[in-house]
Formats: sequence, structure tokens, C-alpha cells
Amino acid sequence: MTNEFVLSELLLYIVPVIIIFVVQKYLKSYLKFFDKYPLNLAILLLPLWLTLIHLFSKLIFGFSLIPFILFITAFALGLQLYDYIRRIDMFTFQEYYMPASQLISKMFSAFLVGLVLLRVYTYF
Repeated sequence: MTNEFVLSELLLYIVPVIIIFVVQKYLKSYLKFFDKYPLNLAILLLPLWLTLIHLFSKLIFGFSLIPFILFITAFALGLQLYDYIRRIDMFTFQEYYMPASQLISKMFSAFLVGLVLLRVYTYF
């Protein structure tokens, strides 16, 4: 059973847009601070995505989907790492860092969009 819509739930929809705007506008120069491990917007949003996934899953289902999502993401990362290692001669984490973070951000974004659509569908 889903929870009733409350006005504070609007923050869940507005905060990501505000954070993306602030990072793009004011913090873009700080993302290239580490040469070996550069940051991007997707990596910075991962903690927020996990928090939003937790909150939306609590609103929709009454329990958190974080353990399931982390398990599915770890399984996908394992498959990607297996495929990545087969194609290279020597493994370094520095080269695998960006493909892994891209996969994680894509999966978390897909889960989050799915939960937002499900929340809108179950409310209306």
C-alpha cells in the first residue's frame, strides 16, 4: 500500500534538479581536481540516487529496495569486469574506474526513473 502524497514529497522531485544545476554552474572546475580519478556529475549524484531510491521504495512498497538494487548492480559489475578482463592484457583499476562508474550511474538512474514513474502511477 502506498503512502499518501504530502507536500514535502515535492522535495524528492526538486532536489536532484537543484543539485545538478549547482554542480554544473559553480562546481564544474573542481571535478577535474584528481588527475588519475576524475569526477563527473554522475559519480557525484550516486549518493543522492541511493537516498532517493530508498525514499521512493519506502513510499511505494513500505520497505527499502537498496539490498536488491545493490545485488543486481554488483552482479552487472561482475559481468562487465569479466568481459573487460578478457579483452585486455593487464588490469589496472585506473582504467576500469570510468566504465564501472558509468555502469553504476546508468543502473541507479534506471532504477530511480522506474521508481518515480511507479510512484506517479500508483498515486494517480
